[in-house]
Amino acid sequence: MTTEKTVLMETKNRICVVTFNQPDKLNAMNDAMAEEFRAAIHKIKMDPDPKVLVLTGAGRAFSAGGNLEKMRGSVGSNPAKRKRESFAFYNSFLRIMDLEIPTIAAINGHAIGAGACVSLACDMRIAAENSKIGFTFTKIGLHPGMGAEHFLTRMIGRARTFELLMTGDILSAEEAFRIGLVNHLAPPEKLMEKALELAGKIAAMPVLPIRMLKESIDASTRNTLAETLHRESAYQALCYMTTDIAEGIDSAREKRAPNFKDEY
Repeated sequence: MTTEKTVLMETKNRICVVTFNQPDKLNAMNDAMAEEFRAAIHKIKMDPDPKVLVLTGAGRAFSAGGNLEKMRGSVGSNPAKRKRESFAFYNSFLRIMDLEIPTIAAINGHAIGAGACVSLACDMRIAAENSKIGFTFTKIGLHPGMGAEHFLTRMIGRARTFELLMTGDILSAEEAFRIGLVNHLAPPEKLMEKALELAGKIAAMPVLPIRMLKESIDASTRNTLAETLHRESAYQALCYMTTDIAEGIDSAREKRAPNFKDEY
């Protein structure tokens, strides 16, 4: 008897699609999923082939967040032990931020609690028009986890973060788009097509500046302008060592599509 994997992974045309695969449980997160997700991210990190990752959920939900049965079993547990376990659990999913390639969350349905936070840990988000996003921790008497405050304050500001986390209100996809939590909306049946279209545009770019941008965009939120300029100058100097920049310049001058080799 074999146990079905809770995380699926497939790479095609240099785009890796990772899927939460517990549709009967709305892809609620448990220890098995955390372990498999951590292993999948490590495998992707070691593989030079993928240039973009798309994360989605099987069935009608992206992820309903923490498994309520697992959480109920933790009531009354030792606080020090609970802290260690929660920290390790959250970090298993947030390993997605360690990847050098850009990541896109394709939110195919409800993304709630920790599930919503994992979507925010991705670099970009595309949401189905019928999806919902909510940070409902306080509604079950729990302080937020999975980096909720970290992501939200940076994306939508302090006041909106206060409201979302303290009320636990669930946002429609349209409202999430309006306040800047998602990049694009798509009809449910077109969601993966839209996500793969965006991933394909990125995968068509030369790998070196894309990987550098993954680091430098995040660093720019912490750095001064002078520090950003120093990083840009250093990274541009490295790009000038590749054949891809010559091809890019030549193709622009000749008004044709470039043929990048991803040599670096």
